[in-house]
Amino acid sequence: MMAGSPTTLNPAQRAALSITLMQLEQAVAETEDLLNGPQVGITYATDVDWSEATVQALRELCRATRSHIQELVDLFNLPVHRFDARRAVVAAMSLSWTNLEDAQPDKLRRYGDVDLTLRETLAPRLERLIDQVLALQQLASRGE
Repeated sequence: MMAGSPTTLNPAQRAALSITLMQLEQAVAETEDLLNGPQVGITYATDVDWSEATVQALRELCRATRSHIQELVDLFNLPVHRFDARRAVVAAMSLSWTNLEDAQPDKLRRYGDVDLTLRETLAPRLERLIDQVLALQQLASRGE
């Protein structure tokens, strides 16, 4: 490649562009997941209130966006970022453990007075969740 050609990037520029495109592709994937309809968990629900025409237009824009991402990846020979599922689960459970610890009754004081019965009702249930989160983390980290 000639210096100054449109396909010349220094290593820092290449990394920045590659990460930006990866994050965009992940955002497009999340958008496409939302287009598949409402998602309902135990603690959350996602409302999808677009018309069918808007859903189709969004799907087409997602496809076009992926196509443009592919063009840039090909043009600049950008790397594929690999994610280790083991590390992703271990990290997610670590964050979840921290958040659960912060939801303990003693820590909830930062939001105001804490009802003393929470030590009997909330704390043991949070401890069970923490045990499960730590078990998930441990199994994911050592699993075969």
